[in-house]
This record gives sequence, C-alpha cells and structure tokens, in this order.
Amino acid sequence: MIRTILAAGALALTSVAALPVVAQPAPPPIEAYASLPALSNLAISPNGERIAFIGQAGVNRRLGIQTVTGDPLGVVDIGTQKVRSVRWADDDHVLILTSTYSDLAGMGGDSEYYTAQSYNVRTRSFVTLLNRTVGGGANMSSTRISGGSGVFNIVSGPPFVHVVNGEPRTFVTSFNRDFQRQTFEVDLDTGVGTPRDDFNGVMGPDGRAVARASWDPERGRWWVSARRAVGLTQIWTSEDHMIDTPSLLGFGRTEESVIVRVPEDGGDHLYEIPLDGSDPRRLAFGNVGEASPLYHPRTGVLQGFYFLGDNDQEYVFTDETLGRAWASVTAAYPDRHVTLVSSTPDYSKLIVQTQGEGDTGTFQLVDLTAGRAVRIGSQYPAVPAEAVGEVRFINYAAADGTNIPAYLTLPPGREVADLPLIVMPHGGPQARDEPGFDYWAQLLASRGYAVLQPQFRGSVGFGKAHFEAGFGEWGRKMQTDLSDGVRHLAAEGIADPARVCIWGWSYGGYAAMAGPTIDPGVYRCAAAGAGVSDLPRMLDWERDQTGGRDTPVMRYWKRFMGASRINDGSLTEVSPTRMVQNADVPILLIHGRDDSVVPYAQSEMFATALRRAGKDVEMVDLVGEDHWLSSASGRLAVFNALVPFLERHNPPH
Repeated sequence: MIRTILAAGALALTSVAALPVVAQPAPPPIEAYASLPALSNLAISPNGERIAFIGQAGVNRRLGIQTVTGDPLGVVDIGTQKVRSVRWADDDHVLILTSTYSDLAGMGGDSEYYTAQSYNVRTRSFVTLLNRTVGGGANMSSTRISGGSGVFNIVSGPPFVHVVNGEPRTFVTSFNRDFQRQTFEVDLDTGVGTPRDDFNGVMGPDGRAVARASWDPERGRWWVSARRAVGLTQIWTSEDHMIDTPSLLGFGRTEESVIVRVPEDGGDHLYEIPLDGSDPRRLAFGNVGEASPLYHPRTGVLQGFYFLGDNDQEYVFTDETLGRAWASVTAAYPDRHVTLVSSTPDYSKLIVQTQGEGDTGTFQLVDLTAGRAVRIGSQYPAVPAEAVGEVRFINYAAADGTNIPAYLTLPPGREVADLPLIVMPHGGPQARDEPGFDYWAQLLASRGYAVLQPQFRGSVGFGKAHFEAGFGEWGRKMQTDLSDGVRHLAAEGIADPARVCIWGWSYGGYAAMAGPTIDPGVYRCAAAGAGVSDLPRMLDWERDQTGGRDTPVMRYWKRFMGASRINDGSLTEVSPTRMVQNADVPILLIHGRDDSVVPYAQSEMFATALRRAGKDVEMVDLVGEDHWLSSASGRLAVFNALVPFLERHNPPH
C-alpha cells in the first residue's frame, strides 16, 4: 500500500501521475522551477523510526523531524541559511552543515565557510559544534566565523560518525590556532570539541588511524602507511603523480584491508591492500573512475559502489543479500532512475528518490522487511507531470570524429522538428550532466525550446580517454564539440540552425562567452553565468589563492587550459575578453557578488570590454549570491533575466 506523508513544515505535496501529452501545455510559472526544492536533504535515523529533512516555507528553510508514519516531532525555522547536508549522529541527534560567505581574517579572505550544528530531537535544542575546545594543552573558546585568535568553529567538511569501542561518536575536521587542519571529537549537546591527534586517515574500531596516505607533490610520489605497534610502516607506493593522485578511500571488505583508487592507463582501478603488507589485489569492478564507494554507516567497511552510466544508475554491492534487496527496490520502479538517499545501518529501511518521465524527483520510504513503500513527497510539486519534457540520451560525432554523448530535452507537446534550440554546456569542466530531472533544462523546455547538454571532451563519466581528450582544449575542441552538436541536430531535422542560443554557468558560462567570440556564427544570442572571461587573469587569481605558480591546482588548470605558464600567449586567443571584436550577437552576463569560485570581476571585465567595443551586452548583478545559486531569490533573479532575454532574441514560437 502506498500513501502520502505530508512533511512537517514543508509544502503540501500532491501525487505525481503520468498523463498523456496531447498538446503543448501552458508552462508552469518560472517560480515553480526557481524555488528551492520543497524537500531536500532527507535522512532516516539509525533505528528507522524518524526522518529529518529540509523543507521550504517561502524563502525560508525549515528543519523538519517526523516519524516514519508521518507524525511531526518538531519544526525549526532556520531562515535563509544555506544547508549543505543533514544526517543523523544517533537516534536523538541530527547533524546539519551550513555555509556562509565571509571575510575570515587569517583564512585567505573572502570565501565560503562552513559550520556544523547538532539538533537534539528530545530537548528540541540546537548547539554549534566546536564552540569551545578542551584538551590538547589548553581550553579555548572557538573564534566565530568573523575571525580572530584561537580555534575556529568553521569545519572543512560535514561532521561524521564512527563507532569507537562499540559506541557511535561524532567528529569534525577544523583548524587549530596555527591554521593547521585537526580532527576533533565533539559533544553533541554542548558542542565542545576534544582534539584527536591520531586520527588522520582510516579510523579503526579503537578510534585510532590504522592507515594513512601521503603525497610528495614535488616528486609525484604517493604512498600508504599502516599502523604498527610503534609508528607507521609503508605498505604501498606509486610514482609519477604530479597532478592526478591515487585516493585512499577507506576500509576494504574487512577491517584488515584498505581500498585505493589508482589512476592508470585506460582508466582508474581499485586495489584492496592488506594492512599486513602482503600483496594487493585488484578488484574486478573494471573502470571505476567515476564510481562512488558505499560504506557501512557505522563500521566504515566497504559495501559496494555507485556507478552513474550514460543514461542509468547502478549499485554494485559486495554483499549478495544487499544486492538482491536493491534489485527488488529498482524492480518496483520500472522506467525510473532510482537513487539511494539514506538508509538504516542494516538496510531494512531506505529513502530513495525516483526520477523519470513525468517525475520531477519523488522521495519514497521503502520498508524491505514489510515489503512496502510510502511516498514522502516531491522536489518540485508545482511542476505537473505533463510539463516534464522527454529527455533523450544521444550521441553525435565531432568534426574530428570524436564521439560526443549528450542529453536532449524536448519541449512537451511539440513536434520534434525544426525546434528552437538552447545549447547548455555544464560546469567544471571536469564534470558531467546526469539523467533525470534537470530544473534548468526543464524550465527552458517548458517555454518551447529543445535543450542540448553536450558531454564535450573533458567531461567525466564516459571513460578516461574522453576526459583526457579535453586537455589543452579550452576554447578549442571543447568549444567546437558544442557547435558540432548544433550541426548534428540540424542535419537530423530536430533543430532549426537559425534559432540557436547558448546558455551556461561556471565553465558553461565560459563556453557561452566563447560561443560568439571564439566560435562565432553559430548562435543568435548568448547568456553566461559566473563564467571565466580572461584565462591569464583567472590563473593569476588561482595563483594568489593557492600560494604559488606550481601548486597542484595551478598544474591542473594549466593542463586543461593548454598553458605552459600564466602569461602564455596562447591563452589570449581563447579568452573571450580579448576577442570581443568577434561578438556579433546580444550577450547577457549574470554573476553573484559572493562568488568564491570564479571572481565577479571575470564577468565585469568582459562586460566592460564589450561595451568599449560597442557590442550589445546586459549585466545582472546577484547581490549576496554565491557560485552555486544557493538562494531562491538568486535563482529567481537568474531565470527572470534569462527567460525574457532568450524569448526576445530567440522566440520559441
């Protein structure tokens, strides 16, 4: 039996029903897509009795707690704080990670900083973790996010739980008074942190590190050491890793081994390395370059891997019982992409998300013991099923014959012929788009556009060769891979080549800037969000952020951009700011003032150069917005600028 739970503090949620499309439906309002998800960050308690989630109430977020049967246990208004993760520490405490953009003295200036909180479900009280520290030679009050001396209550990642001597304990990684990373065990009701010096690495059942990874970036040597009665002993090493290093993932299939992901010719591979120093074993998971390991939430032992394929998702479990259980879950949702969101330690109860035709992202509570599923709610309840456009996975050949995978979202109710097209390259560029509901693509499809999301060379998830083909191709073949997609859809009769615009964010913003300046003659307008416009100046900024010309970060960017040095003359010809004379179409620029990834100045200098050249340009400032569009107001401002711009310069009808 399936019934609906109304999440406490969230919007009322309606069932998603598959309806036949007989005509192009009236599009939902822009707000239906611009609003932050009505439900997000769902997590089930270890005992399987409670669910925590983030819901929306207007522009404010709310932490909601309810039983699995839908009885509310509490709602906390957390305002406009940017919530990054939610998880249970134990059956009574919820851990929340939030972030804010701030100028923190001594930490490198303006950036996005993270803090962690614990919420006690029984006492209904919040506490900031690491508000004070004890031990380690001194008792210190933590410095708030505004900066100063002492220990900072900022954290470098989500709080995590590990069973130590049979008891679950919570840890955070932060910085000591010398700005060095340090791990602290935290009290969930007081927030007080105790430094744990013997932690860095894979934690054993006694709370001490059993293995650690080390890297010499100057020589490219990377190695794993294991704990012995006295000190650490090297058990595995690898050379020639100046940029791409192996990764120590965690325990292997038992607590007697660890797993290392190793970049090799033909793709990354997994090795299980015994802690006693005996011969490692290569695991038969094939190319796992983009696979994510799954660990037992309490012991940390490897349980399997999550793979994202071309147009599907796959979970591979080391335990056959878990594998069969997951197969029964996916079988219950045919023709849907099913993602595991949260689970109890024994996997008896799961929260999963389904996406697919007519489904904007529905959360389900699955009880494997009882053999039933309960619908919790949807991400975008204001987008009806009939407004969700069909998404096709396609392939086409670039000019040099390279195969380019892509996702094509089609406008609902329109004949698939001579459609107006929006090319929407992803960010990264070492990233990819995913199958399922993309709210940007679906918004544009609802307005009558086909949307092409090319997985251009340099994208991940399609093999190491495809990724490495992007090295040195910023503004070159990575750019023409996009326009080759336009030519393919035109040849297929799907898109009208005279009605094409380009829109992207981050690296996609760079590609949108580069369209009319570096690869002109393809698009009738371009819209770029948070894009890089001047590569030498971007490298200058990265050098200042990372502290040198030859840091691993700088090596990474120079490899992708095809530069031997910051002032490499070849970067000029692939910098949109230096090529504004070629721009012959209207350009819209959007950038957040609080962007800590791509400086706001990158869009500002491009706008200035375009105006000086007499070009048609509009600039939208997002005051208080970050690189990830974390606020509903920021998302709405983007879409309220983007959609009229596209409709004005590339009418969909």
